[in-house]
Amino acid sequence: MRMGLLVAVSAVATLVGCATSKEVYLADGSKGHSISCDGAVQNFGSCLEKAGELCGTQGYVVLNQSGEAVPFSTASGGYTATSLAASGGFQAQSGAIITRSIFVKCK
Repeated sequence: MRMGLLVAVSAVATLVGCATSKEVYLADGSKGHSISCDGAVQNFGSCLEKAGELCGTQGYVVLNQSGEAVPFSTASGGYTATSLAASGGFQAQSGAIITRSIFVKCK
């Protein structure tokens, strides 16, 4: 059981740590890449590393870069004092969804 949990956690951590890309056409008709490196585990360096993998030794030009942290807060459970006491609990979660992306064109 414990080994299975360790494998599952490792698999999720591996997936979370990967930048994703999508081929796009730019305004001038040339091909480019939209690369996302969202989440707390990654940074713009992850996006740039992916750009290097995609373009190889020819290099790339960063056309645009954006990123933001969008705060969120959710709550579940009872919304009145009576229902809170009856249910025995209240769950709240808050944090931020971090998004980062770059657009690159291979040289």
